[in-house]
Amino acid sequence: MKKKLVAIILVVNCLSALLAGVVVYGLVFLGGIARQSGQESGVHGSVNSGPAGAGIDFNRKTLMDREKTMRSLDNMKEKLFRLKTDDPLIYTRLPEGEFFKSLISYYLLSRMMSVKAVKLDEEMIRGYKEKGTLLYTLDENYPLMKKSIYVNPSRRAGNSPYIKPGTNIIIIFVESLSKFFLRDDVHGLTGLMPNIKAMERESFAFTDMYNSSFPTIKGLIAALGSTIYLLDENVGGTRIPIPCRFLFLSDIVKALNYTTIHIQSASERFISMKDFFMQRQSYDCFYGSESLAIDNIRNMSGGFGVDDETLFDYVVGWLEKYPGEKPLFLTISTINSHPPFKVKYTIPEAGGNDMLNALYSTDRAFGKFWSYFKKSKYRNNTLLILTADHAMGNNKEYISFVKQFEDHYHPYFDRIPCLLYFPGGALRGVTNNTPCVSLDLTPTLLDMMRLDLANPFMGLSIFSERPFYERQVVKPEEINKDMTPEKIESAKKLLGFYFSLYREDRIVPKDYTVRFH
Repeated sequence: MKKKLVAIILVVNCLSALLAGVVVYGLVFLGGIARQSGQESGVHGSVNSGPAGAGIDFNRKTLMDREKTMRSLDNMKEKLFRLKTDDPLIYTRLPEGEFFKSLISYYLLSRMMSVKAVKLDEEMIRGYKEKGTLLYTLDENYPLMKKSIYVNPSRRAGNSPYIKPGTNIIIIFVESLSKFFLRDDVHGLTGLMPNIKAMERESFAFTDMYNSSFPTIKGLIAALGSTIYLLDENVGGTRIPIPCRFLFLSDIVKALNYTTIHIQSASERFISMKDFFMQRQSYDCFYGSESLAIDNIRNMSGGFGVDDETLFDYVVGWLEKYPGEKPLFLTISTINSHPPFKVKYTIPEAGGNDMLNALYSTDRAFGKFWSYFKKSKYRNNTLLILTADHAMGNNKEYISFVKQFEDHYHPYFDRIPCLLYFPGGALRGVTNNTPCVSLDLTPTLLDMMRLDLANPFMGLSIFSERPFYERQVVKPEEINKDMTPEKIESAKKLLGFYFSLYREDRIVPKDYTVRFH
């Protein structure tokens, strides 16, 4: 009797799952018909209405009114233009409901709507080449791969700063640090970030760099892997793990016998980030809030991880214990200035603005590290870089503050700092004003190390080749401009091209090994 009952239950569950799948598939199919029908009826519509305009006008006034922005986003038809905000409280809920939503979304919706491989036509390929990106030059299956970091090797700049291979490299990615916050001459808060500004005075600086991607993980991929990652599938409110491998700077220096480490304030488990860095991108060690909070549980309250003072204390402790038998490649990511903001210290000039106080708290934390570094054994044998993962997003605290300076209002994509402290303080006060993007960071470092290899990079050396190619920056308020049906179809083809590369893991060949030439 028990066996019969079990069999009946299994049959009923299977039929229910099948029925659910049919219903979901039907909804997706009907949704596709509705979208297609809407496109056909909207071909002759105005730019700012219907599918041709994606149902939203990203003008500056709308973006600076957060309520209007949210209402507009709710009405947006095209997923391409949807701006999504993760809910940090999802990690405090019971997981059962999120798990089942994730299961249905991933195994039904994601599989049904998977994108097949797309080959770009000659006109698109020429367009990319004109912007400095070569496609389909080494392998049809891996179209981003090319034989050199230089589009034209004859342009290699012999007078760029030189970094001797074997030099320690430390890169600090400050969360959401738009360069605007370092502009005391504009906002007038001279005590907001004094320690980062102190490093700025003693460093070489790229003064006109924009971030290439948003949010954090995409910003790290852009800077460390010189590649745009567009796949951003939310499943049950949480982003799915990254399905592909890139060529990170960590992979390259690993071939030079570097020890590779990443330390961050945020969780190690978010989108399986620890596995992504260690199993695919050649990191030896990865420490997140779970590791940092063992002796600092009280610092876990609020936000996504530990506060940045705990982070930099951990970094200093780790560096003090490192035996130095091999050169070091260390990347660090802060978190205080990510909403919901983590505020440990406040300044009266912030007027109670949590974003400003969070930035001030990060600067205080960095100040402790900076004081240590300048007196440490690393001062004369390490390249220290400070930049941002991306610019500040369009949160209410940002809007409240920047409304006083509308000309500097650039949420999501803006100028970011890029400061290089060379060993011994060489080149302090020197600047490079070439317009560039964060995609250019890794090719530029390789150029300075005089290293060249086959790669899938989309960025260029700021010294050798970026001056020959215009920086491409699309501002939010310009997204909806002149979005004709033809341009939307072209954008869909490009998305199909990228999505198939990500989902099929076709950025770097599976048998790729680092070989310098």
